[in-house]
Amino acid sequence: MNKELNPQQKLAVEAPSGPLLIVAGAGTGKTKTLTSRITHFIENGVSPAHICALTFTNKAAKEMLDRVTGASGGRKHGREEGVPLISTFHSLGARILRAEARRAERGTNFVIFDDHDAISLIKKIVRKLDRDENEKKEGFAFFAQKISRIKNGVLGTEDLESSRRKEDATILSVFQKYEGALQENNAFDFDDLIQKVVRLFSDHPDVLEKYRKKIRYILVDEYQDLNPIQYELIRLLAQNHKNISVVGDDHQMIYGWRYANLELFLGFESDWPETNVVVLEENYRSTGNIIEAASAIIQNNQKQKPKRLWTKNEPGAPIRLVEVADEDAEAGWIAEEIVSAPPLREKNASGSIAILYRTNAQSRAIEQALIQHQIPYHIFGGLKFYERREIKDIVAALRYAENEKDGVSRERLEKNLPKKKFLELLDALSHKKASPLTLINIFLKTTDYLSWIEKNFVNADERRENIGELINFASQFDNLSPFLEQISLVQSTDSPSRGDRQNIMDKGQKVLENKGKTPVALMTIHLAKGLEFDRVYLAGCSEGLLPHGRSLGDESQLEEERRLIYVAMTRARKELSISFYDIPSRFLSEIPSDTIEFKNFISDKQEFADDEERYVSLD
Repeated sequence: MNKELNPQQKLAVEAPSGPLLIVAGAGTGKTKTLTSRITHFIENGVSPAHICALTFTNKAAKEMLDRVTGASGGRKHGREEGVPLISTFHSLGARILRAEARRAERGTNFVIFDDHDAISLIKKIVRKLDRDENEKKEGFAFFAQKISRIKNGVLGTEDLESSRRKEDATILSVFQKYEGALQENNAFDFDDLIQKVVRLFSDHPDVLEKYRKKIRYILVDEYQDLNPIQYELIRLLAQNHKNISVVGDDHQMIYGWRYANLELFLGFESDWPETNVVVLEENYRSTGNIIEAASAIIQNNQKQKPKRLWTKNEPGAPIRLVEVADEDAEAGWIAEEIVSAPPLREKNASGSIAILYRTNAQSRAIEQALIQHQIPYHIFGGLKFYERREIKDIVAALRYAENEKDGVSRERLEKNLPKKKFLELLDALSHKKASPLTLINIFLKTTDYLSWIEKNFVNADERRENIGELINFASQFDNLSPFLEQISLVQSTDSPSRGDRQNIMDKGQKVLENKGKTPVALMTIHLAKGLEFDRVYLAGCSEGLLPHGRSLGDESQLEEERRLIYVAMTRARKELSISFYDIPSRFLSEIPSDTIEFKNFISDKQEFADDEERYVSLD
């Protein structure tokens, strides 16, 4: 198998036992390298029972296991030899807690609360707290976030205990009550699956020693995404034998909001003296132009492990950089391109065309354009725009304003709003003839909806962005009826219960099949990490979207945004198109001019150039 490895991959696979850092750029074969190292250990006498490989998703774990067992014939060794333990961090934690339930202060039949269960428990605690000590009336989402930060090693209970702020005392009180309630329910939440194992190891050295003897070789995938509590788990297990091999790419660390800590990756050599470092830089995925452009952008980050991707692949087509008037014009251009562009090969793999964007709210215009062009699509990892709760609530209010006999919309409002707010809203909307924008503002003000979102949802920012997009779309209409009609036209092809949808999608499928294409994948850049597509459209590459407005003025967040565009660009195998409107993203000026082909749909200017005064008022 080692004959299939390039020299750097072979160097990583055959590195001696002890700390190993594999810095693997995008598309350089990191999974192949890591699984080959596992096989190398087994072929050189290491028992599979002493090997543990950890990753972040079940899909990645299954892929690694299939590769290892396929290469080593692991499943043929029988029960005695077994196979390496290849799992997610949380699966490993659940396995250990199940085996050590008594020490972890639970019964062996404990249950694992999902997010819905955990939030329901927090709600009960916070509602009681509102009657007692929560003077500021903080919502349960606030406390859910604080509890998660504590359990992921980002917020210390010691800091809360020593603080003189009443808010911190309240947070600590809720946390302690929540922990007590979990124990009463003989339950762990999802964060406990790692945090409670770390506590178990710290409180019971004999238990830690037991697992150190069992797990003697640790391999970690996507090491750049580790958060503090995951790092502590790894550190405890590997501290004595130091047989720890990790692979990752600091250029693809895009989960800071999930507590991923880039310093853990950059500090690996300091934490583990005598570390072997191997850098993988040969990209097998993308064309030369894509690699050159993405590499030029990411080199502008200050915090990174220096590396430069290269490829033996052809330069390929230039990256198309397109300036349009607004998001609807952008979506229309993308849809027309998908229909008219020639196929890249005779039989494309499923999902070979992807539209990527920074925020979920951006899907509204794109979905609408794809439907108008009869192009089948699938949204990965999320709901379609008009299926999102906050959008459905607002649209229900608008439909009731248009037609007070609409019992379905009235019923939704009555169910989802407090009784007093519901009655106030009915009165405010009664016989109201106004523009969609005015009516949306009436709904938001009367129900105090934005505050309610803030208190009740941990993803409040995303939901506000969705509402902002609906407001933006509504501002294009003076009258309510045509606005609702446009929404209905989208929903009529957006609902599996409608027969018309299948007819339209079938026609669209034929349009694509005639050109050798398949349905389009829509997703945020975060969800695209680890995937690849023949043709990628990166939409909304505008200042305020990418980089996101919340990152402006914060250098560390701007660097994460730069990593995001790097991830988006390196998803493309053969063709990449980047579009923007209003002010172009500052990252676009970092792309070498000889790798792009610029198209301008709003002026005669046919050369893209950095215009520094555009950014003066933004930072």
